[in-house]
This record gives sequence, C-alpha cells and structure tokens, in this order.
Amino acid sequence: MNTALFISRRLSLKRNTSGEKHSPAVTIATIGIALAVAVMMLTLSIVPGFKNEITRKVMSFDAQLTILPVEPLTIDNPAATPVVLNEPLLDLISGTLPEGDITLNIKLPGILKTSDQFMGLIFQAYSNPATLDFISEDVIAGSIPDYSADSARYDIVVSRHTARLLDLNVGDRIDGYFFTNDNLRARKFSIAAIYDSHFDDFDRLICFMSYPAACRLAEFSDNEGSSIQIRALDNNDIPETHRLMISTLSDAFHSDITQQFLETTDVYQQNPMYFNWLDLLDTNVAVIISLMGAVGAITLISCLFIIILERIKLIGTLKALGTTNSMLRRIFLYMAERIVLRGIIIGDIIALIIITLQLRFNLLPLDPESYYLSSVPMEYNWVGFIVLNIASAILALAVMLIPVMTVSRIAPARVIRFE
Repeated sequence: MNTALFISRRLSLKRNTSGEKHSPAVTIATIGIALAVAVMMLTLSIVPGFKNEITRKVMSFDAQLTILPVEPLTIDNPAATPVVLNEPLLDLISGTLPEGDITLNIKLPGILKTSDQFMGLIFQAYSNPATLDFISEDVIAGSIPDYSADSARYDIVVSRHTARLLDLNVGDRIDGYFFTNDNLRARKFSIAAIYDSHFDDFDRLICFMSYPAACRLAEFSDNEGSSIQIRALDNNDIPETHRLMISTLSDAFHSDITQQFLETTDVYQQNPMYFNWLDLLDTNVAVIISLMGAVGAITLISCLFIIILERIKLIGTLKALGTTNSMLRRIFLYMAERIVLRGIIIGDIIALIIITLQLRFNLLPLDPESYYLSSVPMEYNWVGFIVLNIASAILALAVMLIPVMTVSRIAPARVIRFE
C-alpha cells in the first residue's frame, strides 16, 4: 500500500476540516494554473489558425507553383510570348506532379472607366472556371458567374475597394479598356459579383473575368496564357516540388520535349513579405507559452509553500511518529498534483468553450485592415493540446520539488514546542 498517497488523500485542501471553502492559496493556485493553461491552449489554437488562413488566402491569389516564360507577360511587357500548354508539356507536368491541379492563367492590365472615374486594374482569368471557387466565400454581393456559359463571357468580379471608388453595384455596366499589341481595345462589362478578401494588396489591383474574353483580348489561343498555375499540392512539399519542376522543365527543353524555355516560381518567392511575417508568429508563441508557464510555476510554488506552512503542526507530528522526509515530500507532492490536475482540466474546459464559440459564432472580431481577417481564426490543435497538457504536468512536477524540499528542514521538536 502507498502510505504517502493514502495520507495525501485523507488531507483536505480546504481551509479547515469542517469548512466549506478551499484555502485561498489553493484557490489562487488553481485559478492561476487554469488561466495559464487556457491562454497557452488559445495561443496554440489561434496562431496556427491565423497562419493557415493567411496562407490559404495568399495561395488562392498566387498559385503554389507558377510556370511562365522567361519573358513573362507584365504591365510593362504586355506583348511578351505567352506560355503554350500543349499536350507534351501537360503530360510532363502531370507526370511529375500527378496530384497537382493545373490551369492556365491570363493577366491583363486594363482600365475600368465610368462617366467620371477610372481605375487601373489587373484582370485575371483561369482556363478552369473552378479555380475561381476560392473567392466565393469572400463574395459580399452577387455571385460568381458560370464562366463556362457564353452568356457570362463579359461578366466580371470586382473587389469592394474597386466598387466603392467607382460607385459600382451588382448588375451595373461599365466600360473596360485594354492595350494589347499596341492597340486599344474596349469592352462593355457587367458587374456579376463584388468580393472582399481583406487583402488590400490584392483587392486594390485584381478583378476577375472569363477566360474566353481574356483570350480574345490578348489574342491567345485556347491553350495559351500568361502562366501555368499549379495548386492542390501539400504546402510542406512546395520547396522540394519547386526544385523538381525546375529540373524537369530544364531537362525537357534541352531534350526538345518542349520548345519554350520556362521558369518556375513558388508562392514563397512571390510573396516573401507575408510568409516572413507569419514565421515571426512562432516566436510570439514561444514567448507567450514561456511567460504563462512561468506565471503558473510561480503561482504553484507560492501555493505549495502556504500549504506546507498551514500544516506545519501535522508535519512535526508525523516526523515525531517516525515518518521520513522522503514520505513527507511525497505526501505534499500528491496534494499538489491534485491542484495541478484540477487547474489543467479547468483550463482545458475554458479554452475549448472559447474555441467552440468562436468557430461557431465569430464572437472575437479583428481589424481586417491590419490583420487581413475580420475575426480571430481558431482551430482544434489536438496534438498541440495533448503535448501542452503533458508538458504542463511535467513542469508542475519539477517546480513542486522546490517547496517540498523545505519539509526536510522542519524540526519536529521546535514545531511541537511552538504549538
């Protein structure tokens, strides 16, 4: 029989044997541990959720991998040679990345003009209309047109920023102007939808149009575009996949499999600002968890010192009866473990309730101009939660050794004489 465990179970954590209230030290320690665990769990939920949401948005506007000619189509170079997605190149990419979603993309610089306002934009179009599904959840008015239908050829999707500056609403007609091959081309567009992704860097520049309309404006055939975009890859594999695609395309060109010399970029190269910023969040996680761990540890140490002082008469009596210092230390360790487990469980419950409410009702808002999101993103990081609970319990056990060591310094004769 474990005598130390038996005695610790018989000892109450309450202020006295007949009182209904816990000792203030126990209450404070429990609250401190619960709050520390809850904050750490929320940190492990918010930061990965935030990183995943921002990454998803960036990888929606810019594909994970982009294949383009050495002289790509740009605002300054609108007449550059387009990339041709012929059968040999399509088979080569599909064979190298069988899990990838391959689509042609056209980017055209143009101008939208009303009777008294105008705005320069980048018009984007995709050969696979389903690629545009990523913007559907950001639509605030209208709906994404079915670009596979001829009736939607000149329907466009603009951002709320563009709609506000040009005073546009769904259903409005507007003139568009494009310079291609030194010619000015005009088209009459209809506003099919208005979106707001909260990414000002993209919203200020990008609107979407149908691929057939973009092909006619750019004088491309159906298998030509500004670039080839590849999505649906594992984010962790992007750097390695990028290197593989560079090598594959280079070998194909020198083997005359492809007639164009193509280069490949990945989303990390095209948007280093966002991903460098997201990497810095890992430092914030480490700082918050370290601070909360320190707060919980200090609270627990203080609590255990008070518990020992409140039971100093008991310690003297047990020592007088022959109880060893080792057994006394185990008794108070078992008592402290009850406080720690109670605090961890309460902290888990608090954090899970907050995460569930936020996921369902979005109760915690964010400033989208600063954070690119309208509400705090959270996710159930179960692996992180389990590791955190285990680490918290181990840390608590380690710091509890500090106060329980004082038990061995208590002399029973002095305690009993004082009492």
